[in-house]
Amino acid sequence: MGYRNGSWISFCFVLILLFGLFLSWMPEAADGLAVELPGGGEAALSSLNGKGTQKSAFLTSVGEKVQGNLDNDVLYYIVVDRFFDGEPANNIPEFAFDTPPELLGTEQHQYNEMNKLLLHHIYDPTHRFMGMYWGGDLQGVIEKLDYLADLGVTKIILAPIQDNANGLFYHPDIHNYLYLHKEETIADDFYRHVSTPYHGYWTKDWFEIDEHLRNPQDQSRDRYQVFRHLLDQAGERGIGVILDLTMNQTSPGHISKEVPELGAGGFLFGESWFPDNGNVYRHGKLVGPHWDPRTGQRDPEGWFHPPQIIWDFDTASPQLLEEGQISGGMPDLDQAAPQVEKYFLDATRFWLTFNPEGYQIAGFRLDAVKHVNVSFWRKFEDFVLSINPDAILIGEYFSGGYRYQPSIDFLNQTKYITHFDFNLSEAIRRYFAQDRGWDGRSYILRENVLGRQSQSYNEAPWQRLIHWVFNPARTLEIPHEALDAVSDREAQGWVTFVENHDQPRVKSFYPEMSDRAYASLVKFQFAARGVPLVMYGTETGLAVPNHPEHRGLFGIGGDPFNRPMMIWPDSPGWKSDIYDATRNMAHLRQRCPVLRYGSTRFLSPDRADVNDDIFMMRDSQSLAEIDPACSHVLYAYSTHGGEFLLSLAKEGIGQMEIVETGQRLGVTDGLVPIKLAPEESKVLILN
Repeated sequence: MGYRNGSWISFCFVLILLFGLFLSWMPEAADGLAVELPGGGEAALSSLNGKGTQKSAFLTSVGEKVQGNLDNDVLYYIVVDRFFDGEPANNIPEFAFDTPPELLGTEQHQYNEMNKLLLHHIYDPTHRFMGMYWGGDLQGVIEKLDYLADLGVTKIILAPIQDNANGLFYHPDIHNYLYLHKEETIADDFYRHVSTPYHGYWTKDWFEIDEHLRNPQDQSRDRYQVFRHLLDQAGERGIGVILDLTMNQTSPGHISKEVPELGAGGFLFGESWFPDNGNVYRHGKLVGPHWDPRTGQRDPEGWFHPPQIIWDFDTASPQLLEEGQISGGMPDLDQAAPQVEKYFLDATRFWLTFNPEGYQIAGFRLDAVKHVNVSFWRKFEDFVLSINPDAILIGEYFSGGYRYQPSIDFLNQTKYITHFDFNLSEAIRRYFAQDRGWDGRSYILRENVLGRQSQSYNEAPWQRLIHWVFNPARTLEIPHEALDAVSDREAQGWVTFVENHDQPRVKSFYPEMSDRAYASLVKFQFAARGVPLVMYGTETGLAVPNHPEHRGLFGIGGDPFNRPMMIWPDSPGWKSDIYDATRNMAHLRQRCPVLRYGSTRFLSPDRADVNDDIFMMRDSQSLAEIDPACSHVLYAYSTHGGEFLLSLAKEGIGQMEIVETGQRLGVTDGLVPIKLAPEESKVLILN
């Protein structure tokens, strides 16, 4: 009897196991039914599965703002030093450290002379030593505003332009030379191992513009003149300017007595030469010394957290993340200290009210938000919006998105800050590069895009039970807790990207990726939910040669190799097809607000493979009443190519326009034929 019962139990277990395996396969196989899922249209989602706490996913008014205050925008991120050299006279800006006769022989004179000396060692005119200054400046941004306007950009984000400490650090394990071929030799090996603050993230004075970015003629009359001119010239072209603020850390500091291994520049580095030692200044006056060379005392005014190493960012406690030192041990500011809080709020007011006679800045990109306490961010965002209720606030919460719960918690602990969607970026990069492991599957891509309309969120209770039995950690799906916490409407305001200043460039990391697949990736980003951001050069597939020593942060092509000098039309390496695809989609975003505010669903036409083909519809019944000519936009992509037929008779579709060619065609009986080459995508406006 016991044996027979055991056999029956074993049989039931095997049956459940097979059923569970079938269900684990179902999300991929059944995704073509997404068009039938509840919530695919614009009905409020509060009735789905009894979730009374859910909000409507539809933006009831196009003018209504969500966290971040972003409208129907196309963002463009610029590392100013790597964009365009519009003023060669500031490449070695000695003009910023001229000493008046009355200060000769003083400590200020010595400080100025040391900076002048360092300026000659941190600039690289060859543009081959990736850790050094290359000459881009604010005048260069001004000269390229017409290019940006023509591209379709509505807001530019400038990497920090505030005054950075001059200096360099050296370590033999750093390899920052841009090899163009494997046999190349280097005349001076020293600078291959050097890093400097060219990127702008080692600030010393939050009230000044770095001398590498200014114009020499502004020095005596108005140090800020070139930036005022940039704001006004951009504003006249309909482009807003967002400033990047990094308020977590300063510049490399002096050796700490408490933790010697955090030494000059941090425990990751060897030797460091920075005359400012991590100090904080206000309009050139020292206000927050990190190290007093007279006494050897560290932090005499209480501006910094004690030195702490963050060995593992994934397992570190929230307190360590806030108080520990990032970027290899940069001195970490204590925003809970009243003097630090006041300093940053004063600096915020300074930039928000910077140009009273002309165009003001549009808002801030907030660097490394998880490393600053939330109470400060609450005060900060209230303060910003008390000055400008329309100010844009975008937080960089690294790894943020639906699948990283701490980033969702941050969004709910603040009121006005949105964030960058790293999870979606990773999914689409991998998918279109055909790196279709776990995060590169089409299922993960669709789940990230759909949010509360996703299949896993709307599965039946019995499906949830089976999934829980075989996957209690819920690693197969987007966590329901994240979806419960953030409405689809709020997620429509998240910033999406293909590349950013920390990730490897796509075509450096995936050198075999075709230009056609890359263009399809860019077009998908613009067609999907969220506010698209283009990192400078993404619009032409900017990348560096794939070389064994070009391994930076997160792999081949990572920091600093993801920040080469920008190239321009008619330059070697310029890819017109990718540029045209980006420009077409940027202008389409403005023409068709449904791409910003509409709903999303995935269709499954005849002959389509759910794993290799994407047919994504963006539509809106309400927007159709406002703009019936652009109420439906379809993105179509096929990995292997083919001919497909979509039946859209129920949609009332009678015409279509192919965005890539501008061709307009009639639609008979709602049947939309689509022919795609391998890795090709097409975008159709249907009405």
